[in-house]
Amino acid sequence: TQRATPDPRSHYPSIHPPTIHRMSSQAARLVREVWNANEDAVRDKAVALIGKVLRNVLKSPTEAKFRKIKRSAIDKRLASVRGALQLLSLAGFSPSGEYYVLPETTELSNLIDIVGVLDKRAKDRAEAEAKLRKIMEENTQKAKLQMAEKEQHRKKMRAERDQAQKEVREKVIVESKANKINFGMKLKKFEPPKEQPRGG
Repeated sequence: TQRATPDPRSHYPSIHPPTIHRMSSQAARLVREVWNANEDAVRDKAVALIGKVLRNVLKSPTEAKFRKIKRSAIDKRLASVRGALQLLSLAGFSPSGEYYVLPETTELSNLIDIVGVLDKRAKDRAEAEAKLRKIMEENTQKAKLQMAEKEQHRKKMRAERDQAQKEVREKVIVESKANKINFGMKLKKFEPPKEQPRGG
């Protein structure tokens, strides 16, 4: 009788839906803590490092070098980041001498779950930032349009004012000339009254 080839996945304990759900909830909680409890620059570096460590394992799960990381290097970069080491622990890494070690029997689904939560958080952030940039660009365009409309209105008002002032000046000049003419026409040469001849 031919023996069936064992499924390589049977090397790992089976995962039941409740376990997956619980892991997802824990991963989401810890990722949220890492995201919200740290400054942006610190958090981004920590998330990048954790993502790199976990993805290396997922890409080459049989490579022992990816399952063992130097404690001193990791502690230096993650110990001060709230929730970061707990996230590595949730992935299955545990301290062993000078290293954090991920045992070969550790479920890779845990890592997949954490990476998925990290990716979703990063995607949500990218979408939010893109939306914010779009809103800012739209507001900038609206502000420019409003400024252009205000400037156009100011130019129109200035032109109307200048035209009104010009018309007033021209009217004053015309009236002044007319007054001079009228005044000249009213002036008559003064002639003294003639003496009446006396009767003799």
